Amino acid sequence: MREHEGNTHRRFYHRTIRKIHDTLNVPEDLCFVYVQHAFSPCINHLSSVGDRLAAIIPKGSSSRGNPDVVRKLHELFPGKVLSEVTRHHLTDASYAVQLLKDVTKGRPFAILEYGGYFAPSAVRIATDRYLGPKLVGFVEGTENGIKGSDDGLTPGYQQFASDIPCPVVSKSKSNIKRIMDLEIGPAIVESSDNLLRRSCGSRLQHWRGTIGVIGLGSIGRGVLQSLRKYNCTPLVYDADPSVMAELAYQQNNIVSQRAILTQSDILFLNTGSCFLSQQPDLLSHLKENVILILCTSGEVEAGIPQLIEAGDLKHITSESSDDIAIYQTRSGKNVRVMLGNDHTGQAPNMIVEDGSGSPANLMSDMEFYALGAYLASAQNTLPANTISTSPAELQNLVLTEWLQEFYPASVDENPATGHSQISTLTPQPTENGTSASLAEIDTQQKQVV
Repeated sequence: MREHEGNTHRRFYHRTIRKIHDTLNVPEDLCFVYVQHAFSPCINHLSSVGDRLAAIIPKGSSSRGNPDVVRKLHELFPGKVLSEVTRHHLTDASYAVQLLKDVTKGRPFAILEYGGYFAPSAVRIATDRYLGPKLVGFVEGTENGIKGSDDGLTPGYQQFASDIPCPVVSKSKSNIKRIMDLEIGPAIVESSDNLLRRSCGSRLQHWRGTIGVIGLGSIGRGVLQSLRKYNCTPLVYDADPSVMAELAYQQNNIVSQRAILTQSDILFLNTGSCFLSQQPDLLSHLKENVILILCTSGEVEAGIPQLIEAGDLKHITSESSDDIAIYQTRSGKNVRVMLGNDHTGQAPNMIVEDGSGSPANLMSDMEFYALGAYLASAQNTLPANTISTSPAELQNLVLTEWLQEFYPASVDENPATGHSQISTLTPQPTENGTSASLAEIDTQQKQVV
């Protein structure tokens, strides 16, 4: 079954890459530098990239949980897997510039990443006398990588975009990212359930305490829906009044921020805003021995490293299975953090070898590739010195190929060629009914974040 699945994935990757190359005039020597999670499906994707892979920096959160995947990457792509490189390394602009010179070897290149690792050095990279003319642009896959953390300690591309003389593209609001996010919440809940069973001897559906969810964005809503499948009725809170009103209308158990903190025995955090380090006094409201489950990394979610550095949290020990770390607040209250033994904290789905295991992730891989190719093509009209969204035509190209592979009955074939019909990268009607060129469509889609 796994072999068949791998063949299907490889076929999708190769066919979509061919379609991208047929649609765009991609330079033969274009290469990509990835910052990507160390999940097993990425192996098939990187294999399909071939010589265009200049380097991959596996993200620390998933690398720690999936060392076998990292070892496999080293075996398959010798010299191209930079597992020793961290976010901290890349804040040093001189280090980042030299690294890119070493791996791109004078070829045109794009940086395709999750998490804004290169953001602090982006201006220096883009203005370097040697690298600047070769760099076609940056593509960022997450909202946190664009915005950075709310405490300013982890900057994103937004802080530097006006000084970057090449395009910066955000995938965070694309339809493909929205579809992919639907799978993340369920993966977090399933992995949390397994970790709780292993460390506490109880499943979510049998949990006798109160469960809470803070932050009801796309991932948080996925967490909420999955908890319902486990017969859980969690407390919910979001800082946005419109979200709270919608949740109330849908008959969810909405409560105040203070109530959810004081009543929850398990608390899923999905704020992406250094929620606790921004307001360390909130630690005093947490219930004794609460289990905090971070839906993104501990740096940009609860701000665990920042709390430790400020003395607001102190690591005490870990529970027997090593799945839950015990911290103590200034007032002596114990707080448990799932997967928090690294003094940062990981999202539970980061330790699952195949991530969410969803074929929807293949769309995101190909959106990255398509954007990198587009930035290097003559058709690129995205501006420098700002942040642009992913062009709808590129998304539709990828989505059509994905549907053709996984749901072929949904796609008509062109009788003349036998291939699926797509309308990507062609003139589309504008609001006034006239025809718009690709450049005009892209202009309509530009968005400063």
